[in-house]
Amino acid sequence: MATYSADAITIAGVTPTSRTAASGDKLTPADNAFIRVTNGGGSPMTVTFAVPGNNEDGEANPDPVRTITNGTTKCVRVNRRWADPADGLIALTWSSTTSVTFTYERV
Repeated sequence: MATYSADAITIAGVTPTSRTAASGDKLTPADNAFIRVTNGGGSPMTVTFAVPGNNEDGEANPDPVRTITNGTTKCVRVNRRWADPADGLIALTWSSTTSVTFTYERV
């Protein structure tokens, strides 16, 4: 398991750190943050943001799922509300990690 903080995009610019998708990836919440996922694999894959707990109606919070088509890159805005109150982190679940990389950035 690895925990990542968002790279800040500044006026001077930044080269975001590219990471290889792996089981147990977690993100430290940040304002105006997003992940940039590149799927170099041969078929579409998904990244799921595991949102624990229940909403005000007592129903399980939905887990946002985003599909990244094979051979493409997609940016996904990350919401602070997706953090687990137990550890304060946002958990990612990848349907595939083969040839999948991502950056975590904030503006």
